Amino acid sequence: MNTILVIVTDLGLFKAYSGRLTPKHTPHLEPLEEVVLEETHHRITERVTDMAGRHSAPTNKSWGAPLTDDHGLRLETERRIIKQIAKHIERLIERTGHDGCWLAAHKEINHAILEELPKTVRDRIRKNLPRDLTKVGPEELLEHFPEVETQKTTSTH
Repeated sequence: MNTILVIVTDLGLFKAYSGRLTPKHTPHLEPLEEVVLEETHHRITERVTDMAGRHSAPTNKSWGAPLTDDHGLRLETERRIIKQIAKHIERLIERTGHDGCWLAAHKEINHAILEELPKTVRDRIRKNLPRDLTKVGPEELLEHFPEVETQKTTSTH
């Protein structure tokens, strides 16, 4: 691992680190970027202002359903956020010129993010973990990538 880009993300938070080996051949991560994806944290009622997007109060026990469901809006919001994440990944991989990239994304969005990435960018992802590691610190994050330990031990001999 000369220098590697480490990216962890979920639908609300995107973090990127630059990973390198210190002179003593121990891995070290330095924060590059942290983006809070605001659209995830907004409620449907904040985005939909007309009554058609809100649920009505039931008038009778046997009937009274929402005027509309927000399923389509939630799916569209998720799709947009996944595209934003893919653009961040693409930009960082092309800009930093690291030796490769390790990606850890929540298991429910991992595959969708990979599908959004161009093939040239996808080919530079060397390790892909379908896990949500956004709340993990840099030291703990390295424990989830076993290649670091094998590279560390082989480079000291």
